Amino acid sequence: MDKNVTLSDLHTVSLPVEPSRASSRAASDEQRDRASADTLVAHWPVRVAIAILGAGMQLGVMLARPGRGDAPALLAVVAGYLLVAGVMTAFVRRRALARPIVVTLALAWDLAFVFAATAASSATAYYDRSLFCVMVIVHVANFYFGRRQSTRVLAIAFAGYVLLLAWARGRHLPVDVLEELWTMCVALVGTALIAAQAGHIRTRLRTIVTLFERAEQGDFTHKYDEAADRRHDAITRVGLAYNRVRTQLASMVLSDPLTGCLNRRGFEQALAREISRASRAGSELALLVLDLDHFKLVNDTYGHPAGDEVLRAAGRLLLQTARVGDIVARVGGEEFAILLPATGADGALRFATRLCDLVRAQPFPVSTQGAAIRVTTSIGVAAVAPRNSRDSGSEGAVLAHHADVALYAAKRSGRDQAREWGPQLETLPRAAGAPPMDDVLPLGLA
Repeated sequence: MDKNVTLSDLHTVSLPVEPSRASSRAASDEQRDRASADTLVAHWPVRVAIAILGAGMQLGVMLARPGRGDAPALLAVVAGYLLVAGVMTAFVRRRALARPIVVTLALAWDLAFVFAATAASSATAYYDRSLFCVMVIVHVANFYFGRRQSTRVLAIAFAGYVLLLAWARGRHLPVDVLEELWTMCVALVGTALIAAQAGHIRTRLRTIVTLFERAEQGDFTHKYDEAADRRHDAITRVGLAYNRVRTQLASMVLSDPLTGCLNRRGFEQALAREISRASRAGSELALLVLDLDHFKLVNDTYGHPAGDEVLRAAGRLLLQTARVGDIVARVGGEEFAILLPATGADGALRFATRLCDLVRAQPFPVSTQGAAIRVTTSIGVAAVAPRNSRDSGSEGAVLAHHADVALYAAKRSGRDQAREWGPQLETLPRAAGAPPMDDVLPLGLA
């Protein structure tokens, strides 16, 4: 049997398998923790530079106004911050993972540095400057680590500023607690609103990225939900642009340009999808594997352009014969597959027998010769009643293997026929000599 790719390879192809919820979540958590670790390590030089630069500027102000702040205390704060932050960074770099609690501790340590440096170097009238630093830290937390971390930072910042005011009151420093609390509330509420808006944009961008990642894998079943956007903006326009090209992309990626049927990738996705659907519905699913008999003779006798015409006509015939809901794919050189949802083995075998008759009676034009030729087809039939929608890849591979075994049996039994899979077919030798050429209906001019 001459073909470029055979359906027997399907049992080694990674069909889309729906992972368990626990394993999928564990993989997602590990990916998140690795990304968080990379971010913390990459930010370490920036944190050092900001701490040193900020302390240097504050020391300059203190030198310009003697008696304002405590320079040794500020230097001790900077040294302590860099020491602990360095240890945390080394720990994260060694593990290459940063759990959410580690990220929270790192951000909390940044806030502690801000408030401690403020207490050591600023007059109480300028404590609210620390809230600008809080806004930056919240933004970083939201942008790099997500909304949950930014919410934690806001809560820690609230508690930290209150402790800063309590420390000032304990040292009998002049501070208007009510005004400072009001300032803090305005700053934190505004920061929370900005963070929420940024988080919303980040979520929508993640949706766009997910759509393109699915498209990269050949999955075009999802489209951008423009109705979820209250107001259309630049992100909405990107989503709408994706929706406009989605059908064209799906056709280019999942369809065979010669026959108009699905290609191998499209068939694999359809097989996994139909297995899951049949499992949920409690119905049967049948698979037909067709191979045009001795197709190499067409190419050798009439040329490859003639072979392409035959394939194009065969694909058109299969598409016209298939029912609404059936799935037709070209999965190899001259090999086709048809998925028959809600169909058992008996119905699939009858359909396959009718296909054999139709192909045998169909004249296939060969424009290069000004005539038509007749070909025959061998068909393998298998059916399954899936019971586990979470293992669609495994069940699909078994179904494909059974159909391929039945196809080999049809070939070895003389071709131009359909055979249904049965356990006894598994014992037939495949490597033995092929049936003689006079076993088949020869190619001839119509």
